[in-house]
Amino acid sequence: MNNRNEDIIQLAQKLNDKLTINHLDWHKLKGRKTNRSAELISSALCQLLISKNEKVVIDYLEESIKWLKGINVDKPCPSKHSSL
Repeated sequence: MNNRNEDIIQLAQKLNDKLTINHLDWHKLKGRKTNRSAELISSALCQLLISKNEKVVIDYLEESIKWLKGINVDKPCPSKHSSL
């Protein structure tokens, strides 16, 4: 692999690291369709560049479209102050 390709992969991985919803932000961001979709698209890009696994890339992209269209939704976590 040439240096240009390696640079592109490193950039894609850095982008993916920034877009991944970490455990600290999970409860706040897990229901936001733009965050979830961006995370999936970034993962698809990494899969395409690194593993070239087309099926996984398509799966990630299809899931991201479902988030953007509002088909996939995730209910917010119950707050600590909600009653049971």
